[in-house]
Amino acid sequence: MNKHRAVAFRATVHSDQQPWLLPLPFDPVSQWSTPARPLWKCGHGHRVRGSLNGRDFRGAVIERSGTFWLQLEESAAMAASVSAGQAVDVLIEPEDS
Repeated sequence: MNKHRAVAFRATVHSDQQPWLLPLPFDPVSQWSTPARPLWKCGHGHRVRGSLNGRDFRGAVIERSGTFWLQLEESAAMAASVSAGQAVDVLIEPEDS
């Protein structure tokens, strides 16, 4: 992990639907000086890697309604024993670093 680009924060899981979402306390474009890139057919964002409650994962950061969100897939959430409404420790960096 690149310590200069990695960002640590604590956030609460906001949804009990999948993918689960965690709000980012920063703007990834400004923080990482990296523009959003195509992630899928109609979306842009940042592919990220990091840890969730100490468990490694890969995911994506997206923007919705002016807020940046970390998307959690079920496998990452289950590996870290995460549930909706729970506060979690997150460490992420862009995958391209």
